[in-house]
Amino acid sequence: MEHTVKSFINSTQYKQLTKYNLHHVLLWLVYFMFWVYVLSPGSSTLDFYINSFVIVTIHALVSYFNIYFLFPVFLQKRDYLKYFAAISLTISLGTFLESGAFLALNTSGPEDKLSLLSPRFLLTTAMAIIYTTAITMSLKLVKHWYEKERLAKVLETLNAETELKYLKSQINPHFLFNSLNSIYALSLQKSDFTPDLILKLSDILRYLLYEGSEKKVSLTQEIKYLRSYLELEKVRHGDRMDLQIEIQGETNSCEIAPMLLIPFVENSFKHGLGKDRLNGFVKVSVGMHEDNLHFEITNSKPSTGSEISQQIGYQGGIGLINVKKRLNLLYPNQHALEVTSTETEFKVSLDIKLT
Repeated sequence: MEHTVKSFINSTQYKQLTKYNLHHVLLWLVYFMFWVYVLSPGSSTLDFYINSFVIVTIHALVSYFNIYFLFPVFLQKRDYLKYFAAISLTISLGTFLESGAFLALNTSGPEDKLSLLSPRFLLTTAMAIIYTTAITMSLKLVKHWYEKERLAKVLETLNAETELKYLKSQINPHFLFNSLNSIYALSLQKSDFTPDLILKLSDILRYLLYEGSEKKVSLTQEIKYLRSYLELEKVRHGDRMDLQIEIQGETNSCEIAPMLLIPFVENSFKHGLGKDRLNGFVKVSVGMHEDNLHFEITNSKPSTGSEISQQIGYQGGIGLINVKKRLNLLYPNQHALEVTSTETEFKVSLDIKLT
């Protein structure tokens, strides 16, 4: 039932009707034809049309007064006692107004005029108004509920987008800080690689400014971005680091959220190699099978210089915390992340269904 209501409200036909409030006209036209059918036996053609028009007009007035005044003023504010008193008074007024209109128009037979003020007629008229008011109120509540649901989903989407932008803004400065540190270390050594690394950093920053602002980028672009960063770190650490990169599968036809994989790489260099002068390693593996991405990165743990990362069970710094949040927002129920830490190495394994 809920799905049917949502489908109807979202339909093009309903939107066209509501654009010019034609759904109101259609509702009361159908209701008018109902009363024409009910009153037609025993009355002249003109009389039952007039009587039907009077009934529908009064019912509509009571319904709209209830929906657009009593509902927001009393019911939405949970002032139930005042609402009950006000709707009872309104229905009573509508009942006597309908009886008076029939007396003034003289569209009922002589024998019926005496019954227009009888308790039975007044009660029947009041019940009819109550039924109409209840039906229109139900339609209003359904629409009101749907609008609240729609606004809640819009708000949820906006909150998610805001959080994603916040998380991404944390990643960019974090990456830039690490990269500048690498180039600064080489400049102190007066390395000939410094100009080339500045050029690579320029390419990386261009990626951050343009592709990084997109919702999705080519997986090939993301891997190229990772390679640039890895090459930058390779030059910085020199022979004390063994870097291995393995790419398998077709990556051109797949898209991924930008800057989703870089925090894992950053974490490997920041907490993996540390200040250790002994040889360390970083192994990166990216594999595509149909629309399933498998990303894996393993790094050695330093013997000194990174006491936190040496702890067994260490789950990474702020970079990994942020990327976990992004994964939950961007790929809910479509990813599996496993982080393992031993005495000698740290490993991250990530599977994403890129649909």
